[in-house]
Amino acid sequence: MKIAVTSTGPTLEHFAGARVGHCRYLLIIDPDTMDYEIMQNPVVALRGPAAGKAFLQLLLQNDVHIVLAESCGSNTRKIFEVLGDAGILIRVGMTGSVRSVIEQFKHSYHSVLS
Repeated sequence: MKIAVTSTGPTLEHFAGARVGHCRYLLIIDPDTMDYEIMQNPVVALRGPAAGKAFLQLLLQNDVHIVLAESCGSNTRKIFEVLGDAGILIRVGMTGSVRSVIEQFKHSYHSVLS
């Protein structure tokens, strides 16, 4: 299982992005090893249903089960619905570096990862 975190930059030390649709990067992280891949966030370049489909497809192709972000912006309900239908959890309210957000999540939601 992998976790996706929106990010302002391409490393674990960059700030976890404020909004899903405004962050250039999406880091796909293995929470056990902290190995990660850097992806361009498709939501930034696209708008409307095409953006959501590209985002969901990217998550599914990379075996992502959880998305962490500070917020989803004005489309929060729709994003929760689309990802939830695909079996992907989304947690908002996460702030700090990507590394600290992963650690916060692992500490707070240990039962989800088990």
